[in-house]
Amino acid sequence: MDRLPPEFPTDDIAPGDLLRAVLDVALQGVDGPLVLAVSGGRDSMALLHAMARWAPGRIAAVATFDHATGSYATEAASLVAAQARRLGLTVVRERARATGRSEAAWRDARWSFLRRVARGFKARVVTAHTRDDQLETIVMRALRSSGARGLAALAAPTSVLRPWLGVSRAELARWVESEGLSYLEDPMNASRDFLRGRVRHELLPAIAQAAPAFAEAMLAIGERAAQWRRDVERHLDSCGVSLNADGTRLTVPTRVLEQTTAEGQAVLWPALCARVGVTLNANGTREAVRFTMSRRSGAHISLAGGATIARRRDARGELFEVRRDAPHHATWTVYDGSSDALPPRFGRWRFRRLGVEPLAKDAWCIGLPAATPVVVRPWKEGDRIRTAGAPAGRRVTRYFTESRVPVLDRPFWPVLLVEGEPLWIPGVCRGLAAPSRPGRPELIWYRCEREFD
Repeated sequence: MDRLPPEFPTDDIAPGDLLRAVLDVALQGVDGPLVLAVSGGRDSMALLHAMARWAPGRIAAVATFDHATGSYATEAASLVAAQARRLGLTVVRERARATGRSEAAWRDARWSFLRRVARGFKARVVTAHTRDDQLETIVMRALRSSGARGLAALAAPTSVLRPWLGVSRAELARWVESEGLSYLEDPMNASRDFLRGRVRHELLPAIAQAAPAFAEAMLAIGERAAQWRRDVERHLDSCGVSLNADGTRLTVPTRVLEQTTAEGQAVLWPALCARVGVTLNANGTREAVRFTMSRRSGAHISLAGGATIARRRDARGELFEVRRDAPHHATWTVYDGSSDALPPRFGRWRFRRLGVEPLAKDAWCIGLPAATPVVVRPWKEGDRIRTAGAPAGRRVTRYFTESRVPVLDRPFWPVLLVEGEPLWIPGVCRGLAAPSRPGRPELIWYRCEREFD
């Protein structure tokens, strides 16, 4: 829960008591450590000091990001680091390698940093977004013709904790001034160069004069949209959705999408893609809805925004698989060396040297003569391998199909070659020349396995 209940009396409560009550409510039912996202501005410095005073045991680290946009950004990060250390807190500080040229670029760089820090501490991110930030975001999204999903704005269900979302900037300002807390005012807050600044300084004040109830009406719309999104997420939680360990791929039974209307599919597909970190736009949603009824196992489509949707079958039945696109395998490093030391990591795969020969025949294992030159690279279209069942050679694609390796996984599958000829496709097949006979103590045995599955 991110805010106080509507019936909570706030008119006569002291600023400090109000913020402490807000934090108590926000932290109810929230387990695990927290990473505070602190920029050096007034709202985030209020978060830093409030958490340090009333919930210090929950703080894993304070994260501050220098966008490399000038002296203010560096001074703000220095202020955060100094204040956090004075409070006895761990600080993680990073400076952008390149200066972003838009709000979106700054946001992406900042969130990439915050997510990395949170993963490192196995924690949730806490931000200082306020009621005013929520109002501005709802209005901006309404101007861009967002639907209900977008209008939930900062109140949408997420792993990010936003305790100040029901608190105004003015309420935070009163507490900061009463406590004499240090902060820096971001000069961009006064700028009209970007849409948020124009909404904050021009549009909302003008509307408030003409329609004083406008802000509350927009916030109510945002809250209803957020509740609608929570209902959608609860529905998906009950539908057998499975997400892999690193959050890049999920599966859902095809019946979940096929048993609803096209309108229902247009609601569910963006929610599913969001679970792998992809924002699906209107065109992508329409493509996903059209793909839903294709009914051809093995088919797939790639969507703008970095998502791929595939239809496949496994032991659980017919599934849709949604994944966040990974960098192309051509960017991977090809291992060209000796069988004595295969690469511990290869993409999302791991080669593990075994002390003894495995007792059972296993396509995930191979024995290689010592000091043999080998190459490990990703699979390529046209790869052929000679096996006992096909001594003249057969396309690896057929073995992938027989082993039920999804089409989308194949470009990232490792292939081991000796003298330029595929000898081993882990988990799929071993070549005719693979030295797998027992009683060969000079062989070095390896097991290959996917690292994050």
